[in-house]
Amino acid sequence: MNIIKKIGRLSDVRWTLGFVRGGMQTVMEGDHLDVDWVKMSKDRWYADPFVLDVTDDEILLLAEDFGYDIRKGVISLLHIKRKSMEIVSRKVLLELPTHLSFPAIWRKNGHIYVYPENANSGRLDMYEYDAVKEELTFVKTICDDVVWDSYITEAFGETLMFTAAHNDWHLDIYSYDPKKERFVAYELIDSQKPNSRLGGAVFVYDGQVYYPAQENSKTYGGAIDIKRIDDRLKMIDESHLDAAHLDALRLEQRFSVETVKHIESPHPKMKLGMHTMNEYKGVVVIDVKGYRYGKLGAMISKLIRKLKKYNR
Repeated sequence: MNIIKKIGRLSDVRWTLGFVRGGMQTVMEGDHLDVDWVKMSKDRWYADPFVLDVTDDEILLLAEDFGYDIRKGVISLLHIKRKSMEIVSRKVLLELPTHLSFPAIWRKNGHIYVYPENANSGRLDMYEYDAVKEELTFVKTICDDVVWDSYITEAFGETLMFTAAHNDWHLDIYSYDPKKERFVAYELIDSQKPNSRLGGAVFVYDGQVYYPAQENSKTYGGAIDIKRIDDRLKMIDESHLDAAHLDALRLEQRFSVETVKHIESPHPKMKLGMHTMNEYKGVVVIDVKGYRYGKLGAMISKLIRKLKKYNR
């Protein structure tokens, strides 16, 4: 490795995990997030956390596991002690030649399925999780498109997948085609800024459907925007409409999205960003971003930006 690249590595960023006190009510109704931060190792970081299970003593997470030695993401299972916030065990569940992240979880008919983001492969694959063996087994490919940070939901009475297939300025909605056994493009919703890409699971709060979106205007993973998703068809009393009118309505855009809350990193030092939030069994987990080497990293990053600007 040459000296320039070595110096550049001093500006590496890292992610830290935390659990929000007060759960989703604090997220949706509070003005400030109080967070219990996980004690992290120095040789790697974890991001895109999804809560797999919760016990009285432990929280089990699936997360993107990025080691500084291999410099790519794998999917790992983390056992975290609730009292001490220490990671007491780590097990790599999935490692491929390509980078993996965003290990979304779908619980269906007593089974647990995981479908991590693997855009570099050009498709989206689904795996089944065995809780006894703590293993993932390949099930099938569920989408043939290049998609980022996808989440399957049945909150609207059918199986849909919210994802990013174009860029951060659009929310892509896919429906499941049972004949093809694939998710296929259904609807695209434009945004006025790059804050459409999912930052976690679709969730229901107080009877409304929401999702956390990555607000990437200033930097990737800069903040979280909570967005409400409205279904136009749910707002219509179908009993008063004939089939022709319903078909006409279905030709129009079905879903609308509105930002209802903006959340930035609550960490006292790691202020570069926050880009994932998930909840299960009352436990809300987030990730936040900062420099691996603190103030030194910030100085090196600033210097690199100036050099790049000068050499243009």
